[in-house]
Amino acid sequence: MLNNDLYTIDVFEDQGGVISCTLQLNATHKIFEGHFPGQPVLPGVCMMQIIKELTEKATGKKLFLNEAAQCKFLSMVDPVKIPTLIAAISYQQPDTTTVTINGTLKNETATFFKINAQLKVTN
Repeated sequence: MLNNDLYTIDVFEDQGGVISCTLQLNATHKIFEGHFPGQPVLPGVCMMQIIKELTEKATGKKLFLNEAAQCKFLSMVDPVKIPTLIAAISYQQPDTTTVTINGTLKNETATFFKINAQLKVTN
């Protein structure tokens, strides 16, 4: 949904339930014209979607956010000043219909977003 539009993946590694990924944000994406004019900020819902999409890529399953036990937006992401994000996600599949995740979006100096959630398999 957002991959190859709002962001592109530079590096993607999945090693036994641990995803490590480097992303490049598209600072010219239309979403930043409205969020916010003259001061672009990556919307929080997009941060959540990025984590979900990366987990889908790793598991090969279509997922739906079922429950977020913890969801923290710690700092704003200006795509002009911060074009590169690092995603770190650990995930488990306790059964065939559920994927649990613990993920962050950060760069070398700051953490912008943390989530601990349960995703449901939809396919």
